[in-house]
Amino acid sequence: MTAHVRVGVQAILREDGRVLLGLRVNTFGHGTWGLPGGHLEIGESLIGAACRELEEETGVRATGARVVCVTDPEPLANHHMQVGVEILGHTGAIRVCEPHRCERWEFWSLDALPEQLFIGSAEVLRKIRDGALLR
Repeated sequence: MTAHVRVGVQAILREDGRVLLGLRVNTFGHGTWGLPGGHLEIGESLIGAACRELEEETGVRATGARVVCVTDPEPLANHHMQVGVEILGHTGAIRVCEPHRCERWEFWSLDALPEQLFIGSAEVLRKIRDGALLR
C-alpha cells in the first residue's frame, strides 16, 4: 500500500455572518455537521474543486471564490489536508442535492457552531472563527 496525502476542499458559504453547514448521513462522519466539500480530483484547481462540490451538494453555483486557509495534514487521521475556499458570490437556491449523504443544510453563527463537527471541516471553521486566514 502506498502512503499519500489526500487534499480536501471545503466551500465556505456565508450569509449574514453565518456559515452554511450540512448534516452528514450514511457516509464517513455520519451525524456530524460539515461544510460543503470533498476531494480534489486530478486536473482540478482548488477553487474549481470547491465550486464543483458546492454545486453538486447544494445546487448553488459560485460566481466568485478564493482560497482562504489551508490546514496541516493530520498524520493519525487519514493524512488529509483541507483547503478552505470562500465563496464570494453565488446564484441559485440552496437545496439538498445528495439526500443519501446530507440530511439538511443550515446556516450557523461562528460563535454558536454545533458540537458535532465533521473532522474535515472543524479546523477550517476554527481558522475562520479565529481570523487565521490567508491574506
